[in-house]
Amino acid sequence: MRRLVQIIVFTPDVERMRAFYELGIGLHPVYAGPNWTSYRTAGATLALHPLAGRHQRELELTFESHNILADVEAMRARGVDTFGEIQGQSFGTTIQFRDPEGNLLALRQGGDLPAEAGPRIATAIVNVRDLGAALEFYRDRLGLSPAFESAHRVEFDAGATRLALRARRAGLGDALHAGQRVAFCFEADDLDAWVDDIRAHGVAFATAPSGEDFGLQAEVEDADGNVVVFREEPAVTTPDEELAEPFEEDVSTHPVAFRKPVKKGSKAMSRLVLKPEYHERKAQRKPLSATTRAVVSVRGAGPEKTRLRPKRTADERKAKVKPAVGHQQKATLEAERRLRSATASASKARPVKRAAATRPRKSRAAARPAGRRGR
Repeated sequence: MRRLVQIIVFTPDVERMRAFYELGIGLHPVYAGPNWTSYRTAGATLALHPLAGRHQRELELTFESHNILADVEAMRARGVDTFGEIQGQSFGTTIQFRDPEGNLLALRQGGDLPAEAGPRIATAIVNVRDLGAALEFYRDRLGLSPAFESAHRVEFDAGATRLALRARRAGLGDALHAGQRVAFCFEADDLDAWVDDIRAHGVAFATAPSGEDFGLQAEVEDADGNVVVFREEPAVTTPDEELAEPFEEDVSTHPVAFRKPVKKGSKAMSRLVLKPEYHERKAQRKPLSATTRAVVSVRGAGPEKTRLRPKRTADERKAKVKPAVGHQQKATLEAERRLRSATASASKARPVKRAAATRPRKSRAAARPAGRRGR
């Protein structure tokens, strides 16, 4: 991981910028001189540098290097053009180069590293026109690891201070810092209290604190017109806290019915009837074979005035014959059947019938005359 260790602001008026960051924002300088002023924060170091020689009004992002010679050779092999040679300073060894958007970057080996002291510079924001080209440069050529990617924003893991690439979109007027090339963002636990303290020192905010998707945010312009962002991270709520939120207000509770009261005279209906999705899926019928022919089911069209129905068994071409009888005819047939059954039972109960039934039967040989037995 390559860390972002320093943000340098090149300014034509160092004294005015020092008054803004020290008296207005409340930063404490680690070193203050005519050619260099640095402020230690909980993230990357913030430094002020006067305009001299080829410098112009801009911001420089400095990244840490453990072996600057090897890193420069590898970057040049990947197509990164560095201007000038590696320079040895009292605070370390540096070399400068630019990204595809023309923003000033640098590598530094040695020197003081950021420490956890003072306000934290949480994010360095680079607004680019071509997000794809910028992503390829910082990821593949500079060696940063993306931590978040979306269609309009990419964030890299660069140590205590993250590097964010943001695409410039037409009509985007929600933030002032989106209109400048490079900006940086301070992070506070209580933004409202910090804003009140900064206002008490005579600093006017360009945008009042407002809620954003990523937290509470406010903006202010420094002495050179650079937009500085102040942000408060949104509070992370646990599931128990989310469930307890509706009960935090001091409001008397009352029981609530689980179901709506049924109106008088209304029919009682089941949810299973009203919601067909709760019904069990019915078994699908087996599809008919290709030999099945549709037979019109017409009453009286069959033999003996019966109904013709298709028979879907072994032979699907046959018609099922079923008498077309109604309730009255069924009752008549049932009465006739009972009469026949009663008549047969009564006939069997007669004495003559019983004697005939119990008389032993003779064989044909015994019934023949005696003269014919020898034949």
